[in-house]
Amino acid sequence: MLEAGLLQEMVVIEAPVESRNTLGETSLAWVQVAKRWASVQASSYYEQERRKQVGGIGSHIVRMRYVPGLTGKMRIRWASRGNRILYISSVIEKGRREEHELTVDEQQT
Repeated sequence: MLEAGLLQEMVVIEAPVESRNTLGETSLAWVQVAKRWASVQASSYYEQERRKQVGGIGSHIVRMRYVPGLTGKMRIRWASRGNRILYISSVIEKGRREEHELTVDEQQT
């Protein structure tokens, strides 16, 4: 179980939604699914190299309380850091629906 004192960053989980305009063009919008306090830590070089061996790298590790329906198609908006966008590359459920650990990549603007 995550200790409350570790969760110091506010994140917003967003899911993609496709819609069509009157011309039939498809556009992608992001809608808020949940807001959570989380722990966001930059990945060390060692951690990035270890994760490459299991199929992916990530710039940050996000830990938060369980979010029902969370998938890798969603993204994280790091609200407490100027709405930086973090794309989810892996989702690990820990415990019995107690915690999620996400590997994410930050979008460079």
